[in-house]
Amino acid sequence: MEKSLYERLGGIYNIAAVVEHFAEGLAKDPVAGEQSDNPFLKDWYSNRRWREPGFKVLTTLWVCEKAGGPYHYVSTEPNDDSLDLEPTHYDMKLTEEEFDAAGKVLADTLDHFNVPETEKNEVLEAFAAHKEEVISGTIK
Repeated sequence: MEKSLYERLGGIYNIAAVVEHFAEGLAKDPVAGEQSDNPFLKDWYSNRRWREPGFKVLTTLWVCEKAGGPYHYVSTEPNDDSLDLEPTHYDMKLTEEEFDAAGKVLADTLDHFNVPETEKNEVLEAFAAHKEEVISGTIK
């Protein structure tokens, strides 16, 4: 029986390390980070940095669930534990360019941790599969 992506990535501790590195890299990215032209991102990095630990926890749980792990994402919105990314990202008005920049940061992060090519591609495909949800605020 083939192991789940969660198991092949090494479980929650490895996923949490990747998410932490990803979050730090994202903040430094010129397109999707602190210097972004996007007003929501500028505000988030300037005034909501205190939310970063929560972002890391929720993203770790989301990835664990998407990868077939035993942990489940629980929304900060009562009674809305769906894995749908549109409600969270709609008002951010993220662009395709910002999404692609985040994908590059994610790819670089996976390389930093020497994630094998098969697992890296699975993670990047799962990320890309949610592009329309994440950029929904700029395409609808």
